[in-house]
Amino acid sequence: MTGRPAFDLTVSHDPYQYLRRRQVSLYLTVRASGLDVGSDPARGIDPPTELPPHGPRLAQVMLLDHSGSMNYPPTKLQRAKDACCAALDTLRDGTRFAIVGGTHQARMVYPRESFLAPANPETRAEAKHAVRGIVPGNQGTIIGNWLDKASQLLNDPDADLIRHVLLLTDGRNQHQDQAPRTLAKVLADCRPVFTCDALGIGDDWDPDELTQISEELQGTSDAVPDLDDLPEVFRGLVRNAMSRGVREVALRVRCVPGVRVSALEETMPNLTDLGTHPCPVPGTPAVDYGTGPWRNETRHYVATLDDAREEPSRTATSQLDRLASIELVTGAIGTDRAVSLVPPRPVDVRWIDLAPPATQLDTGQERHRKEKELRELRRDGGAAWLRESYDEALRSWTLALTLARELRNEDALRRLDKVLVMDDSADPSGASPGTPRLRSGIGRKEVLALFMGQSTSTSTYRSAARPPGAPAPADARPAGPGATCPRCGRVAVAGARFCENPDCGHEFATPEPGPVR
Repeated sequence: MTGRPAFDLTVSHDPYQYLRRRQVSLYLTVRASGLDVGSDPARGIDPPTELPPHGPRLAQVMLLDHSGSMNYPPTKLQRAKDACCAALDTLRDGTRFAIVGGTHQARMVYPRESFLAPANPETRAEAKHAVRGIVPGNQGTIIGNWLDKASQLLNDPDADLIRHVLLLTDGRNQHQDQAPRTLAKVLADCRPVFTCDALGIGDDWDPDELTQISEELQGTSDAVPDLDDLPEVFRGLVRNAMSRGVREVALRVRCVPGVRVSALEETMPNLTDLGTHPCPVPGTPAVDYGTGPWRNETRHYVATLDDAREEPSRTATSQLDRLASIELVTGAIGTDRAVSLVPPRPVDVRWIDLAPPATQLDTGQERHRKEKELRELRRDGGAAWLRESYDEALRSWTLALTLARELRNEDALRRLDKVLVMDDSADPSGASPGTPRLRSGIGRKEVLALFMGQSTSTSTYRSAARPPGAPAPADARPAGPGATCPRCGRVAVAGARFCENPDCGHEFATPEPGPVR
């Protein structure tokens, strides 16, 4: 790596919590820097051309569907070969790689034996020659066998490698039931080994299958409707994999007894549920949540803590109550041998008797909810269109369009534009944006693309943490605790005129400064 790796973790939450509220929302911002492993301008990725002497190396496997459907039309397989060759040209010298052809089985394309070859001018030329010789097969499709082969190639516990798989298919995993294991079992075994970016081309692949693969294997999934775009998409995914400098980072959460993490999701740049794969650290209250490999980037997360403790653990008091602590770790994730990247960040709250007004943090939570709703509306509309319920599809996509505009999600707007057109016949002047209607001639490619593209809008996403030097937003919360009730001893919120204890109700003679209730 060309710089000194550095991570920063910011944990934002409302420190004043209503006594009767049982959930606390957290907003996490993780920034990584110093992970630039170099690039090569001749191949579109900035020099040097050789692997850096320090940091993990990339191991790249490309899984290329060559079932019989890839020959309809013949340009489909040809563009896939072109994309694979483009990715080979992008690999930095010394990168270990392999190419696997997939049908009902996984076949080594290059090298012929089951190992990874080092990238250099000679092996690139040999690999491209082997790729150009791929012919469509007549067998079915078992994607689980492809992934198993990738795991076999990449599962080297002694090597410090960033392990990445690029999967391309035009069909469904229709013969997985003939394999010895289910796709879910295969994915569970592959998850500790590599990450996977999955691409669908044509109009007969299953978006749910590709989403399942990418989410379980901490990658991305997308459609490539225009085959001419395929080489650049391959190059971009490989460049992104080569820019990673840390193989695995986890958010380690330690909750106090009675408190637990009920949700943990990445909100930007992708919508990803991390809570489905908790990794408890034996003998400790800590739980690790893997975030995958990292490059120079910023990611945002939202977490929810459930507090099931009973009174008197939860009382209105001027004292801070520690709910949890959060840190970043790397290395032996899920064990006490993991290396801490940042000191633990405490999550402390002060319980008050009055629900505080909404803050900027609540706005961030609402945005995250709307991004998830936008994704579901796009998928609901796509599912309705595929079953020929066109009115239902229009309703879902119209709602999605409204949300996408509000969120300024350019990726969603671009995809929705392929299926919706504005009918401005009621206002020929164009002063009104018109009413959405379905475009004529919509194809399955455009609809399948709407299922994908789970990235949130990065241009307008507002982190809960303020940028350095930015002024603090106006905050209507109480500035601190209020008076202590002389009758029952309960601490009131600033500005309260009455004690909130239902068995007391004492009226304070001189209200504390603050907003009057």
